[in-house]
Amino acid sequence: MKRFLLTLLFGILGIYHFSQQVATENFKVKVGFHCPNGKKLLETKLSELAGIVSFNVDLETKVIDFNFDSAQISREQIIAKIEEIGYYTEFSDKNKPINKACSHDHDDDDHHHDHEH
Repeated sequence: MKRFLLTLLFGILGIYHFSQQVATENFKVKVGFHCPNGKKLLETKLSELAGIVSFNVDLETKVIDFNFDSAQISREQIIAKIEEIGYYTEFSDKNKPINKACSHDHDDDDHHHDHEH
């Protein structure tokens, strides 16, 4: 009887654990940031988003690689958050005005000085 109860308990716990697992999606997006401070700002603000399982902001390629729970957040919401932070993405409507995180002119990709954003 004791063995049966233990088996039942572990079975129930296993089903509960399985039902709590998140099915994640992957999404990569190129973002218009140019310096380490922009990277840090994105990392700080994006880490506050519910539904983001993990992400990596690559300063060299300007690509953010997301793993997210699509039941909690969509790609469109992620893009909207990046725009809210102050950066356009490759999917952004460039005619849509945003409050840019960086006030410097960054037409080139050789933006290497350090400043506060």
